[in-house]
Amino acid sequence: MRNLVETLKLPAYRWLWFNSVFGSARLISVFVARGWLVLTLTDSPFWVGAAPAVRGLTQIVLGAFAGVMLDRVDRKTALFWVEIGNSAVALALALLILTGQIALWHVFVAALFEGVLISVRWPAINTMIVSVVEKEQVLNASAAQMLGFNLGNVAASALAGVIIASFGVEYGYFFAVATGLISAGCVLFVSGNFRPIAQTIHVTKAISEGIGYIRESQILLWLITLGFLMSFLGWSNLTMLPVVARDVLSGDASAFGYLTGAGALGSLISTALIASLGNYKDKAFLVLTSGILTSVGILAFSFSTWFALSLVLAGLMQAALMAFEVTLTASVLLNTTDEMHGRVQGIYTQVFGFTWVGGVFLGAIAEYTGAPTAIAIGGIAIGTIVLFAWAPLRRLMRA
Repeated sequence: MRNLVETLKLPAYRWLWFNSVFGSARLISVFVARGWLVLTLTDSPFWVGAAPAVRGLTQIVLGAFAGVMLDRVDRKTALFWVEIGNSAVALALALLILTGQIALWHVFVAALFEGVLISVRWPAINTMIVSVVEKEQVLNASAAQMLGFNLGNVAASALAGVIIASFGVEYGYFFAVATGLISAGCVLFVSGNFRPIAQTIHVTKAISEGIGYIRESQILLWLITLGFLMSFLGWSNLTMLPVVARDVLSGDASAFGYLTGAGALGSLISTALIASLGNYKDKAFLVLTSGILTSVGILAFSFSTWFALSLVLAGLMQAALMAFEVTLTASVLLNTTDEMHGRVQGIYTQVFGFTWVGGVFLGAIAEYTGAPTAIAIGGIAIGTIVLFAWAPLRRLMRA
């Protein structure tokens, strides 16, 4: 933990870390509230998966564009207004539910705005990290950032589930509003040089340059491809958690919140372990090993029908998923030149949009086979793909 403490001694990074804690609390509160709201409105696994897919598709479409625009604006200012915007979207949904006016299409419109905002949020945070820490601290800082993200998840997910079960879905959204505003306030205290890299950039040319840069780097091409597959087949399983909680484990919104919280706790532990490694050299080994463990964890979770065991397995599954993502993100940052960070991160952010698109795929399968079978299919596919990538990625990252 010494490496984590050293990173948090940096005031600029510390406030960025607090933004991650409260920002993730907002994200997970919205995730829990939206999942339970859509399941209540439709009683359909497909729509539970489809609702966040709008956010994912928007993120995919706008990710590269957002990365280019971040090279033209002050990233601190952009992040602040993104956090304010996310809180405004959550407030609108809370008021619609409170007044009895909520409809499924409102959830889809909100997801559209969330996709726009998240397309800016992640590349802004990632590029701000490399501006406030030294290069040898990037893996540690990325892990610490995810540690803060999961700390917020652990605290907020179970709490959001209990709030929803006790008072109603609208109060889950009100909770998201409060944590979102705090995360915006944290951004104001982040000091550093986040000014535009260029005043004028030809957007399509810049996006083309970013894609070309990735295509010319075999390491980035492998890493981003693996990130896409893990989002589509791995993280997408989280969209099925409300269905698992209700239909497999016979629980309510609080059970859904506890499952989400258990997963976040597993992620918290794994990111703490990654952060403690410091500048670990063999990052390819970390990426690939965590990918195999993800496959095993997903398969085990898909077979469980006992609530206590499912909590443990949800933690193990997300611990492996988060270890994969943290190491992958650091590897992408370290294999990108400074002038290309915004463009590459914009494209990299598109990858995570496939989490929610994958949710539609899983939801469609779950309509006919049940959520456990849909989840298991993703786990098997992930293991197969990671084994295929093992030798070439390790060879490239040793070169």
